[in-house]
Amino acid sequence: MWRRIEKARLGLATLLLIGVVGCVDLEVQNPNAPDAARALSNPGDVESLIAGSFNRWLRITRSGGPTMFLSNVSGEHVAPWGNFGMEYYGRIPRNPTANGPGGSNVSNLNDAWTQCYRAIAAVHDGLKQIADGAVDLGDDELRAKAYGKFVQGLAHGSVALLYDSGFVYDEGIDPATTEVLLQDYSAVMSAALGYLDEAITLTGTGTFTIPETWMSHTVTSDVLEDLAYSWKARFRTAVARTPAERQAADWTEVVSDVNNGITTQFDIDQSCWPHVFCEDTIAWYRVVAGWSMQNNWVAGMADQSGAYQAWMNTPTLDKLAFLIITPDTRWPQGPDEATQLDNPGEYYTVTQGSSRIWSRPDRGTWRWSYYWQPYQPFFDLTINDAGPVQWVMMEEMEALKAEAAYYSNDMGTVAAYVNMTRDLHGLAETDAAGTNTDCVPKLPNGSCGDLWEMFKWEKRLDTQFAGPLRSGWYFDSRGWGDLMEGSLLQFPVPYREMQLLQAQPYDLGGVGGDWGAPLGSYGY
Repeated sequence: MWRRIEKARLGLATLLLIGVVGCVDLEVQNPNAPDAARALSNPGDVESLIAGSFNRWLRITRSGGPTMFLSNVSGEHVAPWGNFGMEYYGRIPRNPTANGPGGSNVSNLNDAWTQCYRAIAAVHDGLKQIADGAVDLGDDELRAKAYGKFVQGLAHGSVALLYDSGFVYDEGIDPATTEVLLQDYSAVMSAALGYLDEAITLTGTGTFTIPETWMSHTVTSDVLEDLAYSWKARFRTAVARTPAERQAADWTEVVSDVNNGITTQFDIDQSCWPHVFCEDTIAWYRVVAGWSMQNNWVAGMADQSGAYQAWMNTPTLDKLAFLIITPDTRWPQGPDEATQLDNPGEYYTVTQGSSRIWSRPDRGTWRWSYYWQPYQPFFDLTINDAGPVQWVMMEEMEALKAEAAYYSNDMGTVAAYVNMTRDLHGLAETDAAGTNTDCVPKLPNGSCGDLWEMFKWEKRLDTQFAGPLRSGWYFDSRGWGDLMEGSLLQFPVPYREMQLLQAQPYDLGGVGGDWGAPLGSYGY
């Protein structure tokens, strides 16, 4: 349940940037606080503040945030290491959050909140100076406003995706005089969509180009408009906490947003040097096998030998790695390990030697897998250099349209989406009736997946380690009801924020806990 805090004022520890001070009572004057009007009287300083807000927001996908542990929660990958909350939030049975001082991986739980509100504060301070007439950016004012609104949308939308509630904060709010209350995630998301609409409107009033230093490469006003539409489509769907909420999304608007959005994949150059848009999570996922084993709970559905069903029927503490035998050519081919080593799949390969981290049995031998995902279809990378990384993929956008078709009972369109990739990887095409002659995926109960399950399988494999906040599997699985029982469905407001609000911190998730996932659709 959402925790409403009556008369809660905005805790500004995470909003502290230039003209705002960290205090609970916003009406108390801090004589040591810098005056924003003086500190931001130079147009160049104002533009730089707004320009840097995107990279500040983008940091939520780095390893210090929740991306790595959400991947473990959703079965996208698995690792036994305690880094980044992977082991803690990947445990069986699932843990509740540890939202307090000294809590396990509490920094990963709270980092997205901090980064989002720092980005929001930067845009607030910059746009407020423009709105108040304190600075004149001349011909560059339209660019600053449209870009600022875009970042406001991204940051507020991200808070709404992750946290049960948040603050809505823009240049129309004076923190010295205005009481800002926590609002539930749906209200925060409504605000986010509104900011993206404002960005879209502004891009229609003139043309401009965003410099390379703002988003890693130059972006025209037309492309910024396209990105705003695509993110609206993402947000409308990914915000759902339950299958009922997912199905209740305005899918007509989702399709409209997709059709108005990007027409080709949009990448960000997230190289760690010399660029400042460094993202290390994608390197951990794709370069180091020991950090990115495939989670058998989901990956096992490729198997046709019966090993997966036998594994599912084995007590959790006794589960061991097993070979996947499948006609799906994304996986290694062959009846035994040696043959599969010689015949790697198009996406996945067998681990061996030092890359096989069958260690820490105390953390669960069910984590052990023969497979990892080194597939690099959209970029090249090394552990220290992510390079151009897909940020919004056309495969994801097309999948949203197919999902809309499913809810409107247009199964022919769903089948067409499935067949776009299925046919490329050794599997027979399906039809509107959901014919599945190859039985991929083969569900835990031994039945062949229907059209809906084939749709989910194709989307998962072709958008792995991508999607909103690089956590697409988590948001999809949450909305489809596929998460393991007890998995957290949303995050609590960070404990430091609660302390500033003079309210009691709380936890969410865990089996039987508030906002812990019910038993998932696959029976675990």
